[in-house]
Amino acid sequence: MRLILCAFVALTIGGATLAGPTLAQQQPAPKQVPLIRQITVVGNVRVEPETIASYLVVRAGQPFDPKLLDTSLKNLFRTGLFSDVEFTEENGVLLVRVVENPIINRIIFEGNKKLDREDMFEEVRIRPRTVFTRSKVRADVKRMMNLYRTSGRFAAIIEPKVVQLEQNRVDVVFEIQEGPKTKISRINFIGNKDFSDGDLRDVLATKEARWWKIFSSNDTFDPDRLAFDQQELRNFYRNEGYADFRIISAVSELTPDREDFFITFSVDEGEIYKFGTIDVESEIRDVDAKLFRAFLLMREGNTYNAEAIEKTIESLTNAAGLLGYAFVDVRPSFDRDKEARTMSIKFKVLDAPRVYVERINIGGNVRTLDRVVRREFRLQEGDAFNSTLVTRSENRLKRLNFFREAEIEQQQGSKPDRMILNVKVEEQATGELNLGAGFSSLENFIFDFSIRERNLLGKGQDLRLGVRLSGRRQEIDLGFTEQYFLGRRVAAGFDIFARRIDSSSFGSVFDTKSLGFSLRAGMALNEYWTLSTRYTLRQDDVTTPDSFTISQFNSFFSNILSNFNNGSAETQQDLLIQYDTDGDGVIETADFSADGQSEPNISEMVEASTSRAFRESIGKRFQSILGYSVGFDTRNSIIRPTRGNQFFFHQDFAGVGGDVRYLKNRINFDNYWTPWSGWTFRFGGEAGIILGLGQQVRLSDKFYIGGPRMRGFDISGIGPRNFNNGARNSRSSLGGTAFYIGRGELFFPLGDMALESGINASAFVDVGSLFRAQEELADCTFTQAEFDAAQADSEIVFNGNTNCLAGNSISPRIAVGIGFSWQSPFGPFRIDLSKTIKKQLGDRPQTLQFNVGTTF
Repeated sequence: MRLILCAFVALTIGGATLAGPTLAQQQPAPKQVPLIRQITVVGNVRVEPETIASYLVVRAGQPFDPKLLDTSLKNLFRTGLFSDVEFTEENGVLLVRVVENPIINRIIFEGNKKLDREDMFEEVRIRPRTVFTRSKVRADVKRMMNLYRTSGRFAAIIEPKVVQLEQNRVDVVFEIQEGPKTKISRINFIGNKDFSDGDLRDVLATKEARWWKIFSSNDTFDPDRLAFDQQELRNFYRNEGYADFRIISAVSELTPDREDFFITFSVDEGEIYKFGTIDVESEIRDVDAKLFRAFLLMREGNTYNAEAIEKTIESLTNAAGLLGYAFVDVRPSFDRDKEARTMSIKFKVLDAPRVYVERINIGGNVRTLDRVVRREFRLQEGDAFNSTLVTRSENRLKRLNFFREAEIEQQQGSKPDRMILNVKVEEQATGELNLGAGFSSLENFIFDFSIRERNLLGKGQDLRLGVRLSGRRQEIDLGFTEQYFLGRRVAAGFDIFARRIDSSSFGSVFDTKSLGFSLRAGMALNEYWTLSTRYTLRQDDVTTPDSFTISQFNSFFSNILSNFNNGSAETQQDLLIQYDTDGDGVIETADFSADGQSEPNISEMVEASTSRAFRESIGKRFQSILGYSVGFDTRNSIIRPTRGNQFFFHQDFAGVGGDVRYLKNRINFDNYWTPWSGWTFRFGGEAGIILGLGQQVRLSDKFYIGGPRMRGFDISGIGPRNFNNGARNSRSSLGGTAFYIGRGELFFPLGDMALESGINASAFVDVGSLFRAQEELADCTFTQAEFDAAQADSEIVFNGNTNCLAGNSISPRIAVGIGFSWQSPFGPFRIDLSKTIKKQLGDRPQTLQFNVGTTF
């Protein structure tokens, strides 16, 4: 770049000439500065000469002024249109030579694998068909480097290259070497005396990198996270009483290979303070300060705790809101005594008027009717303001699951004692069409189809149709629910269903077909208690496979012959009297037929070889069932709760008409709490008993317990069992009329990355039993080891009587294990690994249970 200018300077000192008798003799006359006769622009291709001339501050007819020419030169460079500019003067003509910057044809990223091209392209500011400048490219390289550093890759190298094309066009290529993630190798603390380095590391969000932390993303360096950690350290110390705590410095050092960071915190712990005098001053005329004192969360003499102060402010604000005073400002004033190391606090509740709800505005609901939103409110227009009821109303809106976002904003009304509640909702899709396929260790292959609308016509009604097919169950059902029946807070609905359950796959021997309908209604007794009623009318058709009946009869007949051949003369005589119906002195299969001559048919085999309870369970029965449930639920989430509890009691009476009469009672409860952040403990259980009313409880109506309700055991894997079902290596579940299950489960975190991926883990212990079979069978006298040995080796002679009852005991079965669940892109996945600690004769343990499906 060259600048050729003409300049003329006259040198004087103090306004006088340096020497000579006269000015005319000692100083020659100054030369005349030439004028710009014409301005000519050369070298431009895309930019018009007039555009270039508009950036110049000199004009034709003006003299060649170096300052004005310098300003013009800077103006042209400032446009970013030119890579070079040159001014020359030829015979009074100002010649402006320019070299235009090229136009960007393409932007190419090479070597990026961890960050998508879309992310990179969004970060850069240059775009195709815009002017290329090196300053813009350098700025974009800096932005991309910051993006890589935010993702923990401080070893990344980005080298921009320019590929020249014809017509003054270029391709900009960013060659990227991403390098490995820069991990946090060590976190050190200097100046800590009362807390160890390990205690303080637990407080930080940033964690040291370890090989087993495969799901953690907090072991990479992030400057923003480091600033957050400093605040977490302050909060931790101040919550432990260290009011003077301060962080002197937080230094992060990158190793020369750019693969590891060392972080060092220098701290000054200070002394532990205690609370001094705690008082409340109320400026609200009608509210005595004594009332607010009940909401103080600290007492004089307690260790200073900054979090307790924040919660006390919130508690006092909510207390004022309960009394109808909105927009209350609570200001704490502190009096620190460094010698006594005490902190006295006075909370001042500033004056505010009692507020009433002037109006409730609803916005954002395009499809959902206003009345569907308003009926979830726990206060109406004209009511006294109550902050708790506003919060409860907002939670109820969110629990509808109709809206992606639901927020209630408080706005000053037309008068100081008036408030407007603005409800802002963002609707989401409420229709669901699911097609699912999967495999389960419990039900083999599974196919699901369901269609559902949870907000039918924007009225909050629920309509669904579902079909489920698996190796053990086929089911179709249609259901409808009106959440506010006849405008009242009563949910009413109906279900129509048809199902077939192959119970033989569950350890029983029945194939049950059911067809019926249910009517139901429920209402909230208050915010947490609910009452629901139901009526069900259904027909059950219970059958057994012919193969089972024949096998059962053959086993029964073989036992009789074995007892006859090996028994004493008295035993033989008794067997002949009991079974030799034709009196020929020989027990044969024809003795069990109706005419005593032909082979018995299936019904005759069942009559001969099974118990009365078994026979009464087979056939068609109508069940007319009236039931109710009472529930209490304070869980913070229905899907994945972390605190709260639930309790439900269910009772069903069969006998309002129909062929079956019983009273079934069930109870279940769960309690959730979070002892540490990210750790949730669940303690719960369930129990039930069914009582026959004037008749014995049918096998198909009994309880059957096992996985997944009782982990560590197969489906129907525990409880009373009859070994004499015609197969050497199987046992028939007889069910029970009473059961109990207790569960203890600890959900623990696997890291932020696992949480974001929907992966959860838990350790559990399940305890339970199923008993009261009410069967006319003697208890089994052999052991599990003896029976298993006979199963393993067919040559072993097994002398035990398998026509017996096993597992009919209240004694608990116990299993422990760990479970993992993953909300994968292909659907929910659950796997449980269990170890059976205690079992009984006939129980069927199961170490691994898994279930995977997909929805699309």
